[in-house]
Amino acid sequence: MRKLLYLLLLLSISNLSFPQNSDEEVIRDIFDNVLLSDVAYNNLDYLCEYAPGRLLGSEESVIAVNFMKEYFENLGADNVFLQEFSTPAWKCNSTEVSFLVAEKEVKLRADALGPSLSTPENGLLADVIEVQSLDEVKTLGVENIKGKIVFYNRPVNLKLVNTFSVYSSAIDQRYYGPRVAAEMGAVGVLVRSVGTRIDTFPHTGSTGFKDIKIPCAAISTVDANLLSTAMEKENGVKVKMKIDAEYFEQINTYNLIADIKGSEFPDEYIIVAGHIDSWFNSPGAHDDGVGCVQAADVLRIFKELGLNNRRSIRAIMYMDEELFQSGANAYLKYSEDNSINNYLALEADAGGFTPEGFSIDASDSIVNLISKYYELLEPYGINYIKKGGSGVDIGPLKQLGVPLMGYRTDPQRYMDLHHSAYDTFDKVHIRELQLGSGNMAAIIYLIDKYGL
Repeated sequence: MRKLLYLLLLLSISNLSFPQNSDEEVIRDIFDNVLLSDVAYNNLDYLCEYAPGRLLGSEESVIAVNFMKEYFENLGADNVFLQEFSTPAWKCNSTEVSFLVAEKEVKLRADALGPSLSTPENGLLADVIEVQSLDEVKTLGVENIKGKIVFYNRPVNLKLVNTFSVYSSAIDQRYYGPRVAAEMGAVGVLVRSVGTRIDTFPHTGSTGFKDIKIPCAAISTVDANLLSTAMEKENGVKVKMKIDAEYFEQINTYNLIADIKGSEFPDEYIIVAGHIDSWFNSPGAHDDGVGCVQAADVLRIFKELGLNNRRSIRAIMYMDEELFQSGANAYLKYSEDNSINNYLALEADAGGFTPEGFSIDASDSIVNLISKYYELLEPYGINYIKKGGSGVDIGPLKQLGVPLMGYRTDPQRYMDLHHSAYDTFDKVHIRELQLGSGNMAAIIYLIDKYGL
């Protein structure tokens, strides 16, 4: 009996001397690690310098995927592979836009919208008509639109506080505007860049063509004002467009996937994701090089700290978020075909700015459960964990009932640089980037530890 009591006393002392790390201590360890690391920052530097303009099918997209694949292999991820799939693709070789007035030609800063049709080799010259909405084009009808270049020039609504809402206030012109104009017989389209600054950077993006494709391009806000003013002052203004673009019916490309295996439930995958592609005109620092290197950094943090994840943590670098979202649908099909148990998915595609919070697209019970982690993450810049949207790439997984999350940052500067040449590496602050990696790793640690 005395021996038993002595043994129990020793075990009690042992437990007091070597306590299990509390969640607060583990999360502090995560941030101690990440705030002294420059690995993700250096990875982003490489992507922006050696693989800018990494639209699907481009040489730059291959460079980016191979670089991150080698990174995961060197990190010691348990499983690293390229998920191959086929998709249409589009390439822009050059864009030239100008307007002619009073025998003078004025060049405009422009980038083609994807997947714009090419103009004839010598360019396209036509009368231009300025409009403020899609409804105005429909009201004007074929008799007033046919044979002309339609110029959508409605500014974004800067009165809105969240810049993603600002973006939404005018995005219909870029996405649906070319389709509506084409249906009315237009021969080309110009769109005022959807951004929050008056500057000289054109912001490109995708368009929702249906049956008819025509040449279309975005012009900078400065140039949109310049063209509009010229049309107010002078009659007979014409626009010249010269776009050299190529459309490919099918190419083969890849999502990049890397896993660190779970110790208890290796067949349950917690996904952390970003998209590796960027528009042809952009280094893609915030959109979405940051999301990719943060997702990769989550795996590094788990490996370096030995966090012993119960479930497998899967990083996905999606291809083709920007144009056709083919990578997202390809991973959905891969999951269905292989009966992949995607336990939860978190996407980072809101820029690498100061952390704001996490939004959750899931049942109320799951939202309530995850939101309880707010107090643990509040010291590190998280202001909310609440119900909301997630991300374009992980979105299709909702069909399989997968809980989805989005990492959110301060949005005020994001639309200054979105889809433009202004989205450069120097616009990313290392501490803001690292705080994002830390918060993503911390919430995944908690979800993995306690489950849903």
